[in-house]
Amino acid sequence: MRNLYKTLIAAGISAVLLARLLEVDASTPEKPVPPPAMVDVAAAVSTELSPRHWAPGSVVSRQDAKVASEQSGRVVRVADVGDVVKAGAALALLDDTALRLREQEHQAEIARIQAQLDLAARQEQRYSQLAAQQTIARSQYEQFRAERDMLAQDRSRAQALLAQTRHQRAQMTVRAPFSGVVAERLVQLGEYVSGGASVVRLVDPGTREVRVRAPVDLSKFLAVGTRVLVRADGQETLHPVSAFVPVGDEASRQLELRIALGSESVTVGSAVDIGMPSALPRRVVAVPRDAIIMRKEGDFVLRVGSDNKAERVPVKTGTEVGELVEAIGAVNPGDRLVVRGGERIEPGQTVTLQSTALR
Repeated sequence: MRNLYKTLIAAGISAVLLARLLEVDASTPEKPVPPPAMVDVAAAVSTELSPRHWAPGSVVSRQDAKVASEQSGRVVRVADVGDVVKAGAALALLDDTALRLREQEHQAEIARIQAQLDLAARQEQRYSQLAAQQTIARSQYEQFRAERDMLAQDRSRAQALLAQTRHQRAQMTVRAPFSGVVAERLVQLGEYVSGGASVVRLVDPGTREVRVRAPVDLSKFLAVGTRVLVRADGQETLHPVSAFVPVGDEASRQLELRIALGSESVTVGSAVDIGMPSALPRRVVAVPRDAIIMRKEGDFVLRVGSDNKAERVPVKTGTEVGELVEAIGAVNPGDRLVVRGGERIEPGQTVTLQSTALR
């Protein structure tokens, strides 16, 4: 009888607790449906991509010269570091006192010879008349004409020496072979320089290119005009190969490439990375880089269906070229993929499209 009583009490308590639980469940509101998220989408595309070999490169100027003096002399003026000069502007000036005096000497010599020629011209007419009257021998007249011709040759020689001295004097001014900026001053005021010695380093920062070395194995995938990736300051841009030297170094087994740059603000001397094709192109499904969402459990993309609901599609990434990344998975060309605003979107959540970018 006592056991039956305990059983009835336990059953009553259980019934009361169950009723309370049912009341709590009935009073608990349903989880609210999140509002549609605002997202940007872009389409997956079918394109040809090729794997890339990355190598370090340097930005150089196509016109970078240590400008030398053609004459010897003492430096009386030289451009300062940082000076911006035009082609033909003076970079350095050497003392030309000796050449200036030699120029005056040649001018005096020419004047002396010219005076003798003027006298010979006046005498020639008289000698010609005397020879015609047979007052003097014809041979004497011919001798006079020969002496006059020798004076004319002496004048030509003196004029050539004068031109040579003037040319040497003009070379005492070292001029810029192209427009640029003085990057380094290699002589100081008062120093004596010999012919062929460098006086300044002149660089044209407007004509930039990238110098990079690549393994000789890649030569079959490279040529003038091949577009390669240039990565600088976190940005990747495509540029054509402007020069290709198909001769490898025996020690390093590498060859040299030059890549023309456009209007990018990359300083001469900057370090860049170059992505060169390392295999033949193959057709793949590529998605914008911003469409790839990386998580510890794996990468995925968010595909927007015709009902504007987001679907999570796991992918693996492959070849990357610029803003396109190969997506290996159940992604088809034309699929609308979220490229902005997808960080907190749950699978099945409705989205609102702000814009559609076809990349």
